Amino acid sequence: MTSDSSEREPARPKPSYGFPDVIGVSIRRIDIERRGPRNFESALPTRGEAVEFVVETGEPIPIRALGPVLYVGDVPVVEVTADDETHYRFVGLHPEALDIGAPLSLGWSGRPDERQSTEYRYNG
Repeated sequence: MTSDSSEREPARPKPSYGFPDVIGVSIRRIDIERRGPRNFESALPTRGEAVEFVVETGEPIPIRALGPVLYVGDVPVVEVTADDETHYRFVGLHPEALDIGAPLSLGWSGRPDERQSTEYRYNG
């Protein structure tokens, strides 16, 4: 005897992984000095000039398995730390690859086609 009524269970609503509105961006050049790896060679620079982007959002970026990425045009800036719930610090380690005037957008790592544009541009 079965209790299957042959009706599908209602689908759960899928979570939204969009980005909140960007309400501010500050950009500045910084000098970096990173501790080098002890056991292998790395392609990342250990010192030099970088570009820091502090992005302020209207609410927290959703937590998910993929990390947020700031795109400067088509160049991904993946080094990111959260200062608090609505301020995110992205560091571009290769400023020479960034085009002045390029639009800034947010996306998820590994998903460059799912970007959310902002009204901001890279001003060098």
